[in-house]
Amino acid sequence: MEKVDNSHSAVFGCAHLPASRLANYALEQGWPVKSFDKISVDESLSVGLVELNQGDVTVDVHRRFPHALLVVCHGVEIEGKADFEVDPDRYGGFLPQLFSHAGKFWKKNEKVHALVRDVAMRRQRMHQLNEISLALTGQMSQQELLQTILSEARRIAGCEGGSLFLVDNEGPGEDMLVFKLAQNDAVSFPYVETRLPLTAESIAGYVAVTGSELNIQDVYTLREDLPYKFNPSFDDSMGYRTQSMFALPMRDHRERVVGVLQFINRLSQRSQQVVSFGEETAEVLRAIASQAAMSLQKNTLLEDISELFESFVQASVKTIERRDPSTSGHSFRVAETTVALLQSLPNSGLPQFKSLVLSAEHIREVRYAALLHDFGKIGVPEAILVKANKLSDERLEIIHYRIELQKERLKRRAVEQEIELLHHNPVDHEVARRRVHRKLDKQLSVLSQYYEWVSKANNPNVIDAGEFGHLEEIRDYAFRELDGTVGGVITDQDVLALSIRRGSLTPEERRKIQAHVVYTTEFLSVLPWPPELAQVPKIAGAHHERIDGSGYPQGLVGEQIPLASRVMAVCDVYDALTAMDRPYKPAMGTDTAFAILQDEARRGLLDADMVNIFIESGSHDLAQVI
Repeated sequence: MEKVDNSHSAVFGCAHLPASRLANYALEQGWPVKSFDKISVDESLSVGLVELNQGDVTVDVHRRFPHALLVVCHGVEIEGKADFEVDPDRYGGFLPQLFSHAGKFWKKNEKVHALVRDVAMRRQRMHQLNEISLALTGQMSQQELLQTILSEARRIAGCEGGSLFLVDNEGPGEDMLVFKLAQNDAVSFPYVETRLPLTAESIAGYVAVTGSELNIQDVYTLREDLPYKFNPSFDDSMGYRTQSMFALPMRDHRERVVGVLQFINRLSQRSQQVVSFGEETAEVLRAIASQAAMSLQKNTLLEDISELFESFVQASVKTIERRDPSTSGHSFRVAETTVALLQSLPNSGLPQFKSLVLSAEHIREVRYAALLHDFGKIGVPEAILVKANKLSDERLEIIHYRIELQKERLKRRAVEQEIELLHHNPVDHEVARRRVHRKLDKQLSVLSQYYEWVSKANNPNVIDAGEFGHLEEIRDYAFRELDGTVGGVITDQDVLALSIRRGSLTPEERRKIQAHVVYTTEFLSVLPWPPELAQVPKIAGAHHERIDGSGYPQGLVGEQIPLASRVMAVCDVYDALTAMDRPYKPAMGTDTAFAILQDEARRGLLDADMVNIFIESGSHDLAQVI
């Protein structure tokens, strides 16, 4: 560009842009262009220049060309900030040198900007990896986890499609490769989970078997001598074109391959054309694959723990029922009705339950507590646990034997009296003999009545009832034993047992069986329950607490008792009343059981709201079908 005079108002230039393009831009803006030219800085860089005539010029160069350099003469007024002002007399000689130095600076600046963009891209990927890590560490189902792994990895890598395979080597037969998931933004297709033999013939199979990754630029140009082949059936059926592919293994903490991630058709951000998978993208996908494997293993571990707890609960209930067959099915029925009643509370219309939120974890916690509420019975003596009547069968047999023995003694004594009458030759022998027999019959009748009373008193009452005054008469009946000592039909201990007004247990036996609640809490508290099940011991251990504080073992009052325990108490009492497998009582009808529940609610034992909801909601119906 030649030396200019005072008529020039401005000149601007920009590296790596043709001078003609800059001139066209100036003309589009209506600026008076005098000339345009270029300066070669080096072999790889040139600067385009545009020279403007004097006149009113609005300079908007930096908005359109961020790396442009604007030079104006002293005293020239323009709208916008100039990068340099020069003396018009030195304009021509100074300008090329200035733009040459500016071009070199721009070239270095471009490298700096490239590094900044690279750092920004890496920071973005780190942020994306952190987001994926947070997403994968959350609790979700196996299928949700697989969906998240594949979709997030595809989003970061910019892939059109992808697939996820899992290795199944737990079965009794050969190892399998399970095609679990497929995604593709370009085509919509029905997906069906497929199980394939684990061989190296397919791309995913090769990765799973060898543990190596494959980065393929075009799957249709694979060499024939490779051990794996690309299956084009999906492309053929969907009219799709798979090109670039990256398949890599997912490894657990033992470095075993547990699955394969397969990505297809990475798209360029600028052109949206299919490109190959670069090393940076591959590095990010390796990190995702590692995190995905750990997440899958965590999910599997959680499922194993859940199955372990479920198996333990089932085994515990069966152990309890084996010790006490008379309550077979009780724990399962109570669990089902407790869960049903608990879930009925928010829909009951009562204001105190309107905002009650029941999570799936809490429902599971309550179910386990209900299933294990009698677990402590394992520490109760079996003789008490299975005691059907007030007296044991052995003790009742002894009483029956003593009565029969005394009858035989009375009969022998009557015979002896008859012989004595014959020897003394009474005036009216027959009258005397009949008198002896009448006395004997009366004595035998009394003893038979005693046994009938004992047998009747031996049967337990479901409710607080019974008259036992005649037991003292039986206890006072005395006779001389064969060894000359004085004995009786029943003892004071028998009278105490037969005088029980409700149930079949003596006070001491009742204290022992009530201790099962304490044992339940102690035994269950030893187990390492996860946080979502931490309240199982507390809920299970409070099912015999009563609203008025008369329950056990702690004598809790009202809302001191956990809500789930108050629910369980109603279901436990109802099942005890209506169960058909209790040897010490017949099963009650539903209406009778309801009446007893309502009576206990009026007396302040059971939660009246729970009782009413239990009756109205039909939760009790579950107990009839289990």
